Amino acid sequence: MRPLTPPPAQLVRLARRRSGYVTTAECTAAGVLVDARRRRLDAGVWARPLPGVIDLEPLLPRTIAEARLRAVHLALVRCGDGAVAVGAAALVLHRNHGLPSRIDARAVRADGQHRRHGSHAQHDRFPVVEVEGGLLAASVPSAIVQAAPQLGRLHLVAVVDAALTTGQLSSSDDVATLATGRRGAARLRTCLALSDGRAESFLETWARLQCVDAGIPPTTLQLEIRAGGSLLRGDLAWRLPDGRWLVVEIDGADVHASPTALYRDRLRQNLIVADGRIVLLRFTAEDLRRPGYVPNQIRRVLTSV
Repeated sequence: MRPLTPPPAQLVRLARRRSGYVTTAECTAAGVLVDARRRRLDAGVWARPLPGVIDLEPLLPRTIAEARLRAVHLALVRCGDGAVAVGAAALVLHRNHGLPSRIDARAVRADGQHRRHGSHAQHDRFPVVEVEGGLLAASVPSAIVQAAPQLGRLHLVAVVDAALTTGQLSSSDDVATLATGRRGAARLRTCLALSDGRAESFLETWARLQCVDAGIPPTTLQLEIRAGGSLLRGDLAWRLPDGRWLVVEIDGADVHASPTALYRDRLRQNLIVADGRIVLLRFTAEDLRRPGYVPNQIRRVLTSV
């Protein structure tokens, strides 16, 4: 068998902008014809995820965020020129951190037709914005309304929290207005009522909803704490009957796992609890996965004072 030659540089550059995906027409235009494509596909160097689409990077390891973006790029490439990401796919392009690890990536063409693995369906008109890399996406309020039927309660609240936190959404009322008359509007409004732009991560939203469901909603979020000459913030906080505060910190591995972060967190914790005004509890994502564990630990403190 003849050795596989590297693909043309222009095709590689195009693929890298799209998480590895190009069309067969783009391969042909770059001089990589059917026989050359077939040999790479047979060797497993390339893959064909959908008819007319070639994956030049099927063997690269991907993070969860990269896998989500990759799903979006596949939908856009499949849709063709002028494709617009909608729903959860649009929220990925807006860098929303409240989405689940796997999404239903959808795109629409300029003529309003939508394609998902070859299917077609009419889609309403909606505002379109250009995002990083020159890609097109539904506006954030429209994307949330479009994604709502596919998202569970937790992730729906989390994407609204994230949009409010980043300033991409000025008010949840913007989404409520767009949702009027749409499928799932009542459920979406219920989730909007639970949203809070002070939540700074998905884990904070998750912890807060667990506490709300357990009947112990926090008194406030991002409580300002002055300690040791520093201004600190606590993720979730409850006012205790004796005037002290119970502060709950939610530690995400991506932020708190490094040695530097652990050292910083220890110094911060010492400052917070030093004068006795604050009772501090810290939890991780693993704690949140244990049904009832986090609310039960918080309730134990609330009822012991």
